[in-house]
Amino acid sequence: MPPETSSGLLEQIAFFFAACATWIAGEAGRAFLAGVSGGFVRWLMADRRKLRDGAVSVVAGGLMSLYASPLMLVVLERWFGALSGDAAGAAGFAAGLAGMSLAKLILGAIDAHARRMGGTPNA
Repeated sequence: MPPETSSGLLEQIAFFFAACATWIAGEAGRAFLAGVSGGFVRWLMADRRKLRDGAVSVVAGGLMSLYASPLMLVVLERWFGALSGDAAGAAGFAAGLAGMSLAKLILGAIDAHARRMGGTPNA
């Protein structure tokens, strides 16, 4: 009889968590965690703290850190000069901290462009 090749549920769960841990230990995972931390700090600094707003801020901070970290790194280096240490982590945290504001700015620019072209915003 051939050996059993199908893996059990417990092995699949262990593999999933190992894959997540590997991703978090990598560059993208560290940037995401820095952005999540920035989004969380931004939510803590808000005047009104609703749990829904906190979840949105954390997710937006994580996503913005993945995509806006390179831009934020350039901005930080322009303002403060050459950075030493974990500059990518600092840029990810700053992108997460500014994540909601950056998202509103980008959506506002898209909205304004749609109005100039005669379209309807939020369509």
